[in-house]
Amino acid sequence: MIDIQLKKLFLRDPIKFAFEIYDSEIDYEFSEFKIVNEGYFMIYRKFNPVIIILYAENEATVTKLLSLIKEDKFVLFIEPKWKYLLNFSNMKIYPEIIMICKSPSVFRREDVRRLTAEDSDKIIELYGKDRGGLIVQMLRDNKTTAYGLFLGNKLVSAAYTWIETKDVGIIGGVFTREEFRNRGFASSVVSELAEDIVNRGKIASLYVREDNTSAIHVYRKIGFNEYWKRLWVSVNTDAKPL
Repeated sequence: MIDIQLKKLFLRDPIKFAFEIYDSEIDYEFSEFKIVNEGYFMIYRKFNPVIIILYAENEATVTKLLSLIKEDKFVLFIEPKWKYLLNFSNMKIYPEIIMICKSPSVFRREDVRRLTAEDSDKIIELYGKDRGGLIVQMLRDNKTTAYGLFLGNKLVSAAYTWIETKDVGIIGGVFTREEFRNRGFASSVVSELAEDIVNRGKIASLYVREDNTSAIHVYRKIGFNEYWKRLWVSVNTDAKPL
């Protein structure tokens, strides 16, 4: 169980704190919270490297929380205003933008449809065994919504939700085969997935690297707007956002 004050904080902004809400309610067996004053960090141990989300309002609290991280290899998410406090050795920093959409413009195509676990072979062929297998299991567990674009019988572009809460669906894993890029396929897949999320009374959101201007342009066309920023900090790992 998480602290009641943390719960209140998360509910103040269910978009910004969507991962904390999901991991504390659904994936709680993989989640651990450390609270210091008004701040906290959450360690999520389901994947390797582990993921740490840190939030605080005061410099002293951030400094204390950072000193309590004992992991050797991890990905840290933290607000950009605290960048000057980061002094990990062998770290790489990737600024990210969270974008949201409440009324998507849909670039509809007949060859885009919702994916199911019955598409497992095609999903694994597109994403690879590890990522593809995870998506298929999430589909079987009804923990994700995924859309794909087919040419003939071949899945060439897809996207799915990382997590879904009662308020928001966070889109991730947007991927198009290299030989089919720059043809608007991702726009169609993401826009139809966003429409599905919004039609269920949720806000569609996604994270994108700040320097990925081409993707940002596509998402703006669909109707996504900037909502918030964070830093993806990789420490002793080559993990990085797409």
